Amino acid sequence: MDEPICHRASGGHVAAVVSLAIALSGCGLSGPAHGPPAANAAAVVEMGFESFSPTDVTIRAGDTVEWRNTSLITHTVTDDPKRATDPSDAGLPPGAQPFDSGDIPAGQVYLRRFTVPGTYQYFCTRHEAEGMSGTVVVKPAS
Repeated sequence: MDEPICHRASGGHVAAVVSLAIALSGCGLSGPAHGPPAANAAAVVEMGFESFSPTDVTIRAGDTVEWRNTSLITHTVTDDPKRATDPSDAGLPPGAQPFDSGDIPAGQVYLRRFTVPGTYQYFCTRHEAEGMSGTVVVKPAS
């Protein structure tokens, strides 16, 4: 006797969902970016497909920002004018050193402590052309 079509479809659907979940488990759907932020993070920035959210954060000198790669692709957090295609995507206050996180794989985080007050304009080296950039404003410590 033939098996009902809906039964075969639901069994296949379950197998497909399980297979997809297993395949994606190593692709950024787990890792520290999906847990609680670091205790010392004064601000948290999510890295989406081609965006930082929020794009602008304000902290005080001595505070730490945590970038969380919750997307499925690799990103960077770079504030090095020499690495920018568009010079306006990178900016440092006087006395601050350029920085580059290196590749941040899906599901991972990058933390940076800011000690020099001023405005930092940063970007993702992999997605700068798509407008993936942001700003950290560091106010003097209180």
